Amino acid sequence: MKNIALILFLSALLFSGCVKDEFVSPNGNVPEGEPALVSLKMGMAAMGSRARTRVVPDDVENKIENLHVLIFDAQDNIVTNQRHEGLNVSGSSPLSLDVKTYSGSGMRICIVANTHDAAMGEQLTAVNTYQRLRDIVVTAEDLDFGLNKTRPLMMTDMKENVVIHSGQNSGKIDMQLHFMTAKLTLIVKDATPAGQKVTILGWDVVDAPKRNFVFHREKTPSDSGDAVTVSEPGHWLTTGADYPFETETTEPDGKKTLTQGLYLFENRRGGRVNRGLPIDQYPDMAYTDTDHRGKGWFKPERATAVLIRAMHETSVGTRQIKAYIYLGSDNHGNYDIERGNHYTFTVTVKGLDDIAVDSSIEYENGDFAVDHGDNLTMDSHPDFRPMRIHAPKGVVTMEIQDEAGRTYKDPGFTATWLKISPLNLMFHQVKQTGEDAKWQQDANPTSGFVRGRYIPHTSVRKTLSDAQKWWTAYSDISVKDDGDNEMAFADATYRMCYKITCIPFDNAAAVTNHTLYVYADEFLQARGNPRKAKVRFTFYKDGNLHTPNPEIRIFDISQDGYIEVFDSNNSDAGLTILKEDGTPSDIKELFVFENTEEAGLALNPGIDPDLQRIGPMQAGFYEYTLYGDDIMGADRKPDCYRNGKFQTANAVYVDVQRGVNSEPLGFGKEKDSYRPMYGNNKTGDKEPKPIPAYTGTNSGAPYYYPDARGLIYHPIYKSSAARYCHEKNRDVNGDGIIDESEAHWYMPAAEQLLMAWIGGLQDNFNLDSRYWSVSEMYADANHYFEFMGGGSHYEFDHNRYSVRCVREL
Repeated sequence: MKNIALILFLSALLFSGCVKDEFVSPNGNVPEGEPALVSLKMGMAAMGSRARTRVVPDDVENKIENLHVLIFDAQDNIVTNQRHEGLNVSGSSPLSLDVKTYSGSGMRICIVANTHDAAMGEQLTAVNTYQRLRDIVVTAEDLDFGLNKTRPLMMTDMKENVVIHSGQNSGKIDMQLHFMTAKLTLIVKDATPAGQKVTILGWDVVDAPKRNFVFHREKTPSDSGDAVTVSEPGHWLTTGADYPFETETTEPDGKKTLTQGLYLFENRRGGRVNRGLPIDQYPDMAYTDTDHRGKGWFKPERATAVLIRAMHETSVGTRQIKAYIYLGSDNHGNYDIERGNHYTFTVTVKGLDDIAVDSSIEYENGDFAVDHGDNLTMDSHPDFRPMRIHAPKGVVTMEIQDEAGRTYKDPGFTATWLKISPLNLMFHQVKQTGEDAKWQQDANPTSGFVRGRYIPHTSVRKTLSDAQKWWTAYSDISVKDDGDNEMAFADATYRMCYKITCIPFDNAAAVTNHTLYVYADEFLQARGNPRKAKVRFTFYKDGNLHTPNPEIRIFDISQDGYIEVFDSNNSDAGLTILKEDGTPSDIKELFVFENTEEAGLALNPGIDPDLQRIGPMQAGFYEYTLYGDDIMGADRKPDCYRNGKFQTANAVYVDVQRGVNSEPLGFGKEKDSYRPMYGNNKTGDKEPKPIPAYTGTNSGAPYYYPDARGLIYHPIYKSSAARYCHEKNRDVNGDGIIDESEAHWYMPAAEQLLMAWIGGLQDNFNLDSRYWSVSEMYADANHYFEFMGGGSHYEFDHNRYSVRCVREL
């Protein structure tokens, strides 16, 4: 079974059903508050019919590993709050569990099964009233549509008006567990006639809720029943990753059928909304009809859909297809996604204008398409966005334009902060030897993963000293001034350009793809006034560069600034830097936060999103201390709670030297400068263990990228927390090293996170998450911070918490 990973719904899979049966007392009055022992018999949850999709396998989907039992008295105060571990019950057989509690009438019993997140467990343990339980929300951080789940789904049940008698034989109470999510199986069939071909580019989700209550709520005038607000964009998720379908089968006639399974939070949007008819109508189109073609037009606001993107080729041309499959209990007029239900939608492509699908269809003429990750809005640190081109035989030109549409040749061109390249700087390469090692970092880490080298753009080269121009040591590398503003794809392998031409698509029989990368310089400005530009793609079919009307696609791209902690107009603002002995220095540091947690995004089209959107990550370096005189942490250095920049460098390199102002110096230039790499618990061990020497396959020349599914290091998705922040910096001169002159972004220390809370930045952080600091407690644990209550605590390094990086100003 393929184990997919994505970032979308924290505690992904809880379900609650509310059953209002009464457990009748045969003895009339019941004493209150006396010891009692009840036997709970729990029926297993069922999602309905089984579809052959990978999500969570059948034998795991309804397995029970742990249970939280909460019993409330008639006044809705907690009486019993117990957690039961190690149950490991699966199948259809009910689970029986004896629970010690107290007697009473009008009691309420609530069950929450399969909580795997520590924060969720703590919330449940802290429940002291039913209202507090009712208000618990699960969020979008750990669901990933269920694509990365090998754990059983979370379930719940609740029974009200229960009578519990005193004594050791208080009777049996039947409970029925339910899932919190709905399950969707999507099937796409190519039924086009001979001579036509459908190429599916991928699927995405439109307007999926990011939040859900643990327990089901009915809709009332004062309670929407949903944990989301229609008008609040932050409550809704629309992806742009072109997720690959999980299974693909080929029929005897060569046509393909693709299948995808996923889980979604409930979204009760009701029925059709009456509105005026569009200009293009199907016959007898009306608000009251039952035609599936009207489901997209009459949809209510925030109805959830699955978007399928495809290219449909015929002898007369190619059309790009966007099919919006609006979910619900039927194919025409209902838009409710109910927890615990299993929905199956089949899309059959029969011809260019003949798609039998419960959806809204959009066509766009054209032979090529471009897709990208979750967004094209970059952060204030040096950032990047991959963009993937799909095309039949022909060539493509890709170029940067400024917001006004000017190119690098035009006077007044302002988008000098952007460059494009075929090289992915954010994917470490497998170390090579001999001639092939020339374009790689000159280092020998145990893991075998190194950064790629490149020639910086001419605008950067002009700012470098001779010593920084590493390529001059190689007589066979020729660099011409201003020669990289515009280059052919074949010449741009290791270059940064404004325009790349002749991107080849040589397959006359099929649509193929190339991925190129847009790089942004650092943007040192406060958030709220993003700079903007465009990326233009031009497709010349069959390679005819003289065609009078080539196809053009233009994408808006932007970069927003940082989150301020201090008042930049106050000369006395800042956090006082401590000396190594813990005494205050006379230096106050201004620092700012990145505006987005990049590890929670799926940035790379063409790489399964299950390997991206990881969200939380591990601190790494289990069982020894990085910043102390005692390896077990008995003698941590006194400045460990403030000097995040030094400690971040020290967590990446073994040769960091301390400057007069406690800044890190002199690191990273030797072959053995690096500490072991960590893969965010991808080694299969509970404790973080260093990545061993890589033995898997790679993509070959020129970039030698490793298998993304292997046991590898990746600077965003498979890393330790401190190195993740270190890799926010750009290797400006392209030598494969991030040295002291380039390392400005780092992982915050404990008191830097505290300053963010004191500064009132809570709304910029996920209040349901814990945030790692670089400050160690002892050999096995780091400090973390909770923005909900403003508390700093410590936890074992193998736990996965969120990370938000900072920069000195």
